[in-house]
Amino acid sequence: MDAIDAVCFDAFGTLIHFAGRRVNPYRHLITATGEKLPLLISNQSIDIFARQHGLDHLIPVMRKELENEISGLQLFNDVEDVIQQLRSCNKKIAVCSNLAAEYGPVVRTMLPDMDAYVFSFEVGEVKPAPAIYQSVCKSLNVKPSKILFVGDSKRCDFIGPANFGMKSFWLRRIKGQALSMQIFQS
Repeated sequence: MDAIDAVCFDAFGTLIHFAGRRVNPYRHLITATGEKLPLLISNQSIDIFARQHGLDHLIPVMRKELENEISGLQLFNDVEDVIQQLRSCNKKIAVCSNLAAEYGPVVRTMLPDMDAYVFSFEVGEVKPAPAIYQSVCKSLNVKPSKILFVGDSKRCDFIGPANFGMKSFWLRRIKGQALSMQIFQS
């Protein structure tokens, strides 16, 4: 673990999961506009997006779905222990995720005291764009080669960071894989 100075985690599917049925309140906007990207790269509420596309009538429905989805979010059982162990090894820890703006405060609350939070809606870029990984390095003040990126998306959390010069680990929770200190020692 001496080879790395920092660990950057993806949020959803890596550290946080939906305990109930995933609703995705943004699906109404995606269906109406045919686009997902603007929701992930703009620091705007679901209400503003709805109004921009003449979907004001859906705001109460989307707000209720968003509230239900957020209330069902949980950390995976292994997260707190691994973060504590990384802290005891003096590693910097970041969270980097492609998120719509409403999820940012929730992630910050569920994962307090990270050294950095890098979210697509704040950076204006989504993984695997190099700019978002550069933002991680800048936020942590750590060179790419000294960061291990851990996440559940092969393209965004494994290939993207590796192409940027980071070490990376593809965490496949759907295959039963858990976070383990062994990940950080290889």
